[in-house]
Amino acid sequence: MKKVLIADKHTLFREFLKTKLEEDQIDVILTQENRDTFTKMITILPNLIILDMEDDNSEEMDFLERKMDNFNTVNIPVIVTGPTQEKSNLAALAKYGVVKYFAKPIQFDVFFESIGKILHAPLSIDTTPCVLDLHRNGNIIFIELALGLNREKMVLLQYKLSEMIEKEEIDNPKIVIMLTNLELSFIDGYNLEFLIDNVLACPKVHNKNVKILSLSPFVKELIAGHSQYTDIEVANQLPRLLTSLVDTSINSNVSDLITDKILTKSNEFETDEGTVDTRFSYEAGKKPNDGTVLNIAIIDANVTDLEQTKKIFESVGANVKTFISGKDFCNTYEAEKYNLVILDVLMPDNSGMQVLQFLKARSNTPNVIVYSKNIQRASIVQVLSMGAKHYLVKPQKPNDLLQKSLSIIKGNI
Repeated sequence: MKKVLIADKHTLFREFLKTKLEEDQIDVILTQENRDTFTKMITILPNLIILDMEDDNSEEMDFLERKMDNFNTVNIPVIVTGPTQEKSNLAALAKYGVVKYFAKPIQFDVFFESIGKILHAPLSIDTTPCVLDLHRNGNIIFIELALGLNREKMVLLQYKLSEMIEKEEIDNPKIVIMLTNLELSFIDGYNLEFLIDNVLACPKVHNKNVKILSLSPFVKELIAGHSQYTDIEVANQLPRLLTSLVDTSINSNVSDLITDKILTKSNEFETDEGTVDTRFSYEAGKKPNDGTVLNIAIIDANVTDLEQTKKIFESVGANVKTFISGKDFCNTYEAEKYNLVILDVLMPDNSGMQVLQFLKARSNTPNVIVYSKNIQRASIVQVLSMGAKHYLVKPQKPNDLLQKSLSIIKGNI
């Protein structure tokens, strides 16, 4: 069985990941104290480490240093979650075995896809389009769903709802599940039960305080026929539903109460930036972040050498783009796209030198390692004077090429 060590101080995130991974028969070990993480790692030797970093990441970096110094753990891949980082900082993490970095809020479909690839065990994930919004007013918590019922988001809902109740110290939470934007039928019965069960699993939530707003007759039939859902009320109009939830001693007009006390969100509640979002990549409105730490360009006319070098960098999770001509690279070059360029200057069309000239004339260009067979000393001096950061003679042992490249990215050479 594959083993994953999760080191994260956020209870919601830890428990959500554990639940999800164990569904796919993955053994999960949790730790929230950094001093325990190293001990657990050397004890269980996991197949993957998922590590959360804070803004002050000195403890996490110390752990990564110790991991790299241990022969038994040096090759364990690491996925890091944390705040948004500069591209150069992300590339430097590759030296410590970090293969992916996901800035929060995480797009979970891409995140789980990456975990599956690293473990060579694809994870199941529900990608049903779903908008799930959670907010409160006083002790009334509104859960609104639209588009569809997504099981991943409903699992996360349990932890997010529990966190809200605990954080806001709500002793008697009243829940309104709003499904008016969903057309539901008996086909959705299993997922609807899953939604309600996740809500009822939260501490302090009682059946009598759970209300469901839906236009679907099926929802009412399902609740009425389910012994575990006794006392849950279903209605198709919000005023009727809220009559039993709000205090009418101040104002007997329910419509006014809805406007004044329900539709106006509580000023007391502020969104917790540490709370994990439920976004998927297709909902972000832009190209998804696949967590890539390293972006490498390899330019080599020798196809065999090109593929061998590509495999070396892909083994540490790098996104590799290959070119058999320097001209092809220059024609498609985009600033800020690559962390490093691996360049063979001995090409039939002499385009290797053209790449150096091309990059030297531009600002904010990636470092270049010239990786060629023996060339004359004068040529070595020439490529270094044209901006190459280092010169390596082919062939290099895979680990040597990799470590020297990572050292250059990190700024140690």
